[in-house]
Amino acid sequence: MNKIVLPVLLGFVMSVFAQNEPFTLGADISWIQQKENSGVRYYHDGVQQDPFAILKNHGFNYIRLRLFVDPTAKIPNESESPYSTAGYCGLDSTIKMAKRIKTAGMKFLLDFHYSDTWADPAKQYKPMSWQSLTTLAQLTAKVRSYTKESLEAFKSNGVLPDMVQIGNETVSGMIWDVGRNYSPGSWSNFAALVNAGIDGVKDVDANVKIMVHTINEKNPNGWLTNLKNNGVSRVDVFGLSYYTKWHGQPDSLQRVATKFAADNASNNMKIAVAEYTAKYHERVNDIIFNLPNNKGFGTFIWEPADWNDNDSGVVLFDWKGGTNSGRYANAHLDDYIGLAVKYGTQASSSSSVVPSSSSSVAQSSSSGTTAIHSIIADIPQNARIEVYNLRGERIYGTPAQGVYVIITILPSNNKTKRLFYVH
Repeated sequence: MNKIVLPVLLGFVMSVFAQNEPFTLGADISWIQQKENSGVRYYHDGVQQDPFAILKNHGFNYIRLRLFVDPTAKIPNESESPYSTAGYCGLDSTIKMAKRIKTAGMKFLLDFHYSDTWADPAKQYKPMSWQSLTTLAQLTAKVRSYTKESLEAFKSNGVLPDMVQIGNETVSGMIWDVGRNYSPGSWSNFAALVNAGIDGVKDVDANVKIMVHTINEKNPNGWLTNLKNNGVSRVDVFGLSYYTKWHGQPDSLQRVATKFAADNASNNMKIAVAEYTAKYHERVNDIIFNLPNNKGFGTFIWEPADWNDNDSGVVLFDWKGGTNSGRYANAHLDDYIGLAVKYGTQASSSSSVVPSSSSSVAQSSSSGTTAIHSIIADIPQNARIEVYNLRGERIYGTPAQGVYVIITILPSNNKTKRLFYVH
């Protein structure tokens, strides 16, 4: 056996990345279960794998799932209902998905829509089973009890969320018309419903984080101020949807996030991009990560395994030959390995994206505050070694400082990958 020694940076959490908790590289993959049941399979390097594992191995550490009250319900005159006659994104199916999140070793954000179908800036339908509830008092009691009972079900299955989102894209309020914030005087109703959701979370576990969610621009700082002025105070993360198609170029996100960081410098609230597409994935993450005073919580790319907004032209998985038989991870997904390294998304080296070698780690040394190690990989004598950067370009000669992938190609055409870093 030949031994190849490659210098690596083993520790992700260094002084330069000092944060109270790891930066979030998250994804909303609520469609996965439905797609898999229709026959779709997910592949990396030509090998079928669990999509949760594929994302985890590329540096993702948080998964967001949406929850509808009754996705089988039909809303009159609404084309996007029922959302799912099979009950996808209902309580039972979401608990099953949550178990896969925990098995993969990632954190879990649960997105309550408080509707039977999509809740967004254009619509916030009251659930059909709540139609008899017409007063604010009735609806706040229901929001609290429904939130509590839902979370108790997750908790009893050992998959309590780490964070809960109270409503989805609630730029115009939630549960219309009672909770619609169409005028200054109506903000109190919206705030009361948000507080009822928060109460339901805290009834189950006071340590679960709270996110509220609006959209980039459209005066989001004023939106948050109005909520605060109407009594909403227990918020850990301010979430934004950011799609260039509707919400401007990245400089717009930069402006909004920077203003948030300045306006909230004296409190513990952070900001996250709760939804975005892959077009500007590095820029979006850089904007949030580099906010002053550690104000950036992280990001959640929206349905990266199954959706293209027909605007960005960038996806993380490609269809196999245009068929519905499989989706294949591409080079854009590999970009997230580099982001994971840059941001230190993993809590410890034991959960890092660095694959373990077939032999022991050796030749440890230290330089300043950064631990320097070498991984010794046992490589068969008849194997071929190829080194690529994260753009997929073959490297000839000695790699410069950066992040690379070493591919071991055996005579049987089997391939193995190891991530390494040149310091």
